[in-house]
Amino acid sequence: MLKTHIQFENGKPFISVDGELHSPMAYTTYFDECGEFSDFIKSGYKMFFVNVSFTDLPINNFTGFTPFRTGVFESDIPDYSEFDGIVDEILSECPEALIFPRINIAMPRKWIENNIYETVETKTGRRESLYSDLFLHDGGELLKELVLHIRSQSYADKIAGYQLCGGITQEWMHHDLAGSFSEMGLKKFRLWMKEKYNINSVPSFSKDDFNDAKLSETVSRFGEFCCEMAAKTVEHFAKLLKELVNGEQIAGVFYGYNAFVNDYLYGLHGLRFIIDSPYIDFFSSPCGYDRNRSLGIDWGDMLPTESLKTHGKLYFVECDIRTHLTRQMQESRPGMYPDNIYTLTDENGNKTVWCGPETEELSLSAIRKAFVHQLTKGSGVWWFDMWGGWYHDEKIMSEIKEMKNIVDTSENKKSDLYPRAEAVMFIDEKAYLNNPRGSDFCHSVNWVRNEMGNTGIPFDLCMVEDAEKVLRKYKAAIFSAPISSDNGEKAMSLCEKMNIPYIKTTTEKTFYKKEELRDFLVSSGVHCYNSDGHVVYCGEGFVGIYSVCDGEVKISLPDKYMVRPLLGTCFSECETDEITIEINKHDTVVFELI
Repeated sequence: MLKTHIQFENGKPFISVDGELHSPMAYTTYFDECGEFSDFIKSGYKMFFVNVSFTDLPINNFTGFTPFRTGVFESDIPDYSEFDGIVDEILSECPEALIFPRINIAMPRKWIENNIYETVETKTGRRESLYSDLFLHDGGELLKELVLHIRSQSYADKIAGYQLCGGITQEWMHHDLAGSFSEMGLKKFRLWMKEKYNINSVPSFSKDDFNDAKLSETVSRFGEFCCEMAAKTVEHFAKLLKELVNGEQIAGVFYGYNAFVNDYLYGLHGLRFIIDSPYIDFFSSPCGYDRNRSLGIDWGDMLPTESLKTHGKLYFVECDIRTHLTRQMQESRPGMYPDNIYTLTDENGNKTVWCGPETEELSLSAIRKAFVHQLTKGSGVWWFDMWGGWYHDEKIMSEIKEMKNIVDTSENKKSDLYPRAEAVMFIDEKAYLNNPRGSDFCHSVNWVRNEMGNTGIPFDLCMVEDAEKVLRKYKAAIFSAPISSDNGEKAMSLCEKMNIPYIKTTTEKTFYKKEELRDFLVSSGVHCYNSDGHVVYCGEGFVGIYSVCDGEVKISLPDKYMVRPLLGTCFSECETDEITIEINKHDTVVFELI
């Protein structure tokens, strides 16, 4: 069996496979029969995530969508044929491929029917509660059965790691998006309140109380409980997996979207409980869906990437970038899905998040934008070709091939020799518990993070609990929680002690415009690369710019470097402290600093 672990070299991430370092660049799709495995194999990609599920029940309990045609444990006899067949197809074309099973830990129909007390009600039927001890046990038994099957197959020595998924959309959110609200959940909540806060009598409450303008302490505590328990459920399965593989292969999860999701009842704000878990090696999320993935802005990270690196974790980002080739899901699998889900336009004819850019050039720019964002953050990337065929284009594949070449061949640079983010935006996940759901207070994080993306100043995201570990790297800080947690207050006090200026949102001012943020940062001594509203990426020896308008763009570097063009421009290599280029609106260019 392969032995794998995450390894950083001067800030650059690798997956070590039997001692050989591999760049974390991968491909996956939901619809394997429409996927472009061959295109990516020909472009030098060797890492592939392959989906497999205990059940074919929906991964989205609101739309009823499921990508799975076969649930391994839906029949009395386990059916591994779909997963085994895909793996065999990949290996027949690429024998040196590294396979990552992406396992959906979701209970089959019969289990749901036989264990109603252990479930929660959703729009499309009952599903397992993330609090259920029986789910933890029986789900663990099914995980064990699947992993033992995988490790007994001829392809076992090609398995490099696993990704564990569960909950709604496989992202470990509660299936009802309301904290798995149920009789069993409330019983566990009362026990938790007694153990954690020594509170013996918990007032009764209902789902309607979640929407009160003034948040009760009980409802706030329930939010904390549903996040902490979801995180511990994630760790439970990761620990079991690690035992099954003798701790010799990496495990990752979707979890901890505390820089994007602002509703604590989803259960994603428990990253603090598991970020340093020895059983989880990488965390994942998609690129941010801010403003429906509109053009003209950065599609930011959902996770505090600086905290992940601080704790030795890889951020393996799911880049599900739509292109001009993206079509409706129903066209990829005719007759499989209702016509009214995941449409490219809404009832008013407006484009939805599922609609890609109109042209090949804009598609290339979107892909470059996602790539350079993660390149400058020292993150891994997998291209998520959801319905298949999104990247089946000669120019797109040529660039995706070149992107892997850039990552593979760039030297492991000492990060202190190159410009990096001088500003940090702190994420205070427990502060969400202080704010009424859906209020402007909750939206402040996304609003400020979006505006920061267009300041022309690179910045990092970090949890307030890690302030003491990271603050000395920065010249200024941004706090985006109007009502901070105790840890948020401590982080601000630390800034004051270290004479690091900071700005924060308040209950009176929940939003800062990019001009205000830029003025504050520049006055604090932070270097501004461009003040015209463009998106600038810089870090790990690379710099990129995503334009918001046509015309000449100047990028001011903090020092002189040899600047080498990589993608999107014919700029001539030279030594300079200012890059001047002509650029089209919504285009992206990428440079390397030597």
